[in-house]
Amino acid sequence: MLSPRYWIFFLIVLAAIGYSMLKPDTLTSADSSDIITSPADPFSYRYLELDNGLKVVLINTPNTDKAAAAMTVSVGSGDDPDNRNGLAHFLEHMLFLGTDPYPEPGEYQAYISRNGGSHNAFTAHAQTTYFYEIENDAMAGALDRFAPFFISPRFDEAYVDREKNAVHAEFQSKLKDDFRRIFSAEKQAMNPEHPYAKFSTGNLDTLSDTADSKVRDDLLAFYKEHYSSDRMTLVLAGDYPLEQLEEWARSHFSAVPKREIAKQINHKPLFVEGQLPLDMNIEPVKEIRRLQFTFPMPEVMSLYDYKPVQLLSNLIGHEGEGSLLAYLKQQGWAEALSSGRAISTENESALTVQISLTRLGLLHTENITQALMHYFELMKVKPFPEYLKTEQQQLNELTFRYLEHGQLSDYVVRVSTNMQLFPVQDIIYGNYKALIPTDEQMRPYLNALSANNMLRTLIAPGVVTDMVDPWYATPMRIRPSDYAKLDIETNGLDALHLPVANPFIPTDFSLHAGTERATPTALIHNDGQQAWYYPENEFKAPKSQIILRLALEPVQQSARQQVLAKLYARAINEALNTYSYPASLAGLNYSLSATNRGLDIGFGGYQDKLPELMRRVLSEMNNLVISDDEFERYRASLQRSLENNLKAKPFQRTIAELKHWLYEPSFNEDDLLAALADVNREDVIRFANEYSNDLSSILYVHGNVSEKDAKEMADIVAKRFPANASTLPLPEVKQLPEGQFSQVIEQEHPDNAFSLYIQGQATDDNSRARMSLLTQILSAPYYQYMRTEQQLGYVVVATAFPQQTVPGLLFVVQSPTATPNKIMQQSQIFFENFAPQLAATTPEEFAAFKEGLVTLLLEKAKNMPEKAGQFWQEITVGRYSFDTRSAIAEQVKTLTLDDIITLYNDAITEKKFSWAVFSKGGDIENLTPLSEQNRSQLPAFPRPDLTAIPTTN
Repeated sequence: MLSPRYWIFFLIVLAAIGYSMLKPDTLTSADSSDIITSPADPFSYRYLELDNGLKVVLINTPNTDKAAAAMTVSVGSGDDPDNRNGLAHFLEHMLFLGTDPYPEPGEYQAYISRNGGSHNAFTAHAQTTYFYEIENDAMAGALDRFAPFFISPRFDEAYVDREKNAVHAEFQSKLKDDFRRIFSAEKQAMNPEHPYAKFSTGNLDTLSDTADSKVRDDLLAFYKEHYSSDRMTLVLAGDYPLEQLEEWARSHFSAVPKREIAKQINHKPLFVEGQLPLDMNIEPVKEIRRLQFTFPMPEVMSLYDYKPVQLLSNLIGHEGEGSLLAYLKQQGWAEALSSGRAISTENESALTVQISLTRLGLLHTENITQALMHYFELMKVKPFPEYLKTEQQQLNELTFRYLEHGQLSDYVVRVSTNMQLFPVQDIIYGNYKALIPTDEQMRPYLNALSANNMLRTLIAPGVVTDMVDPWYATPMRIRPSDYAKLDIETNGLDALHLPVANPFIPTDFSLHAGTERATPTALIHNDGQQAWYYPENEFKAPKSQIILRLALEPVQQSARQQVLAKLYARAINEALNTYSYPASLAGLNYSLSATNRGLDIGFGGYQDKLPELMRRVLSEMNNLVISDDEFERYRASLQRSLENNLKAKPFQRTIAELKHWLYEPSFNEDDLLAALADVNREDVIRFANEYSNDLSSILYVHGNVSEKDAKEMADIVAKRFPANASTLPLPEVKQLPEGQFSQVIEQEHPDNAFSLYIQGQATDDNSRARMSLLTQILSAPYYQYMRTEQQLGYVVVATAFPQQTVPGLLFVVQSPTATPNKIMQQSQIFFENFAPQLAATTPEEFAAFKEGLVTLLLEKAKNMPEKAGQFWQEITVGRYSFDTRSAIAEQVKTLTLDDIITLYNDAITEKKFSWAVFSKGGDIENLTPLSEQNRSQLPAFPRPDLTAIPTTN
């Protein structure tokens, strides 16, 4: 289950960004419910309320492969009893562990898994949401297992005791997570009587039985007090008639009890009156330097259709000419700035500004604060500029008019959440609706942007602290702010001004795509230069996706060259930022990044101004300008990023080192840090001037663009970056030697980690299909045994782990208590016990696993960027038939249970396949150290041929 703290921020931001207002004649409503939908939305909707008060939205999703459901309950961590911190979160865990119709704790998860689905849940401050996505044909069975969560959960006493350990493991896994640590520390500055100030994850201390109460009794009481049908909102979505979805809603959920209990509303302020302004210091684990400002504000929920806080956040977070960030970067004080709503309840909201500091910026926090206050004064000018209000309205209209769907499970979560917030007609539109606010409506929020109303937090290593957070032991300090008493003089503030009118707002929405075709066409396919084109006719929007790879052999072969490429890309991005930021606001984006293959440049969004942006970016790449100060800042930033990667979660570190070991050439953070220590500004300039001397390129143009225009783009690339090298082959994937091997990762972290990789022996489609199907069958039982039954850790995963065309299995556990050796022993026990279970798989169960995997493989792209990404992936590995997924799916259809039993016996039981365990926290008994192997002498798997001539389609 996902971290509730990440979801709190996600949900708040999700409800606050991307709004739109449409003219009345462009709005459409679906069914009789008058739900306002986008003209681009192919789905149809129905709203209904069951007799028990449960509110339901049904969504017909024509031609989709997946169905999904989400249930949101208006209860969250803010409702935890004072003596039971984390009870709402614990309850969320417990609902997965058995119901009266399905008492086995892993049945729901197993059904979802074997039918090609996924599931999760999260607990936020004021809501708990449960959701899943599954193969469309399996929806009825999923609802059979999902609905009893809210009718007849068992709360089995044995699993209550076990799941407390899982919650505690989740808590312990985040002890070194700076997001959790900072979030918890900030609560110490808040009003302790406000529910938001509570510790909400839970651990063994807060969830233990006491002389006065047993936690199971408290669970039952909490469930009966808060889980009432009239406080729930349900969304069912799938490729079914609305009538069928309605029948399921009524038959499965009418029995959810209505308890006639009113929701309690907190009336305590977030900060005690007179408490602000405050200054706070927090010392992080990673190398983080951030100055953060939190401004409590009046509630904003009642003004959801005006979005005044959203408008202010957009202005503060602007990055164009005259912006606060542009000024701070010019001074050498900041690297990034973001602004957004951080808290929103019935009584209050809060706006947060986060500024990522340079080392120099740490010495100028008072000047930065003064610059922020000066920008606030510009925003408070009377009257507030109408063009800024109107422009946001225009951009929101565009967003809603050309709305694209993504993952269906994400969508049902958003809709079920919106049902708690918005009137029926605005369940979808509410995220986008933005009437122009009056100055009177904005005034209370502008007035809240004051130095006398702020919590100012400095987060950096070595800051002065005098106390620790009681939950995560984070060093911190809180004291009254003395900002207003200081005599500060900050130069250059006259450079600040509000944004000018955005020149990138598109005006041409014509569709120019060429004749429809099944797969991309090679416009150019020479040794060293490729250009591909695909006219998008499925997603009819005036948008395009363009991807350009400049493949550089020196970058692939050298850690030093990779470092220089990263510094070069950073310098170009910084030079373009004030120019390109308005384009991003107008739905037109670019990205430039250094990879282990060279430089990747991407463009996406409305086609109207895209060629203009492309020309400017490519021109800037030919004209690097970087000062000594800028170089030092970028180098320090890269060093900090690499060092922070070494402090990632232990399981992430083991996987990263595994991938580093498998690929040749490959460079890890230690290699890159060593190279970084020996480069200077002149090296970056030399790289900029010389990298095009050894270059091959791949261009892919996808979208609302004609073949003629695509060829013109190819000509632009050829003139700017003429290919002068052969096509760069992919890195090799090394074959593990025969046997079982281990490698220990050193890291300062309280948790241990274990990643067992079992490498496939062949790269043909049938071998890839067999490994994928075995993973489909194994994943849920491994999770159930290792996490639920053995309580070995919060992070437990069994997944496919293909590397290029090489199939593989990966088993991952991160544990606060178990050693890697114990995890290995328990994995072996699971492997032994699972063999007869696999052999006993019924024909119906096996068919469901196959169908679920085929559905996953053949799932259609849900939007243009996803479709472009799928084709691009095929181009990068030289699969010019563009049929990897469909070919593997066809092989899956031919597999028998005997095929999978044979693979299981060979790969796992008899260990005929090579194993490698990367662990943190100790070695594995009886495994050979990988360090004893001469990696450079090991053979590699055959690499895909990128020079093969594609057939004409």
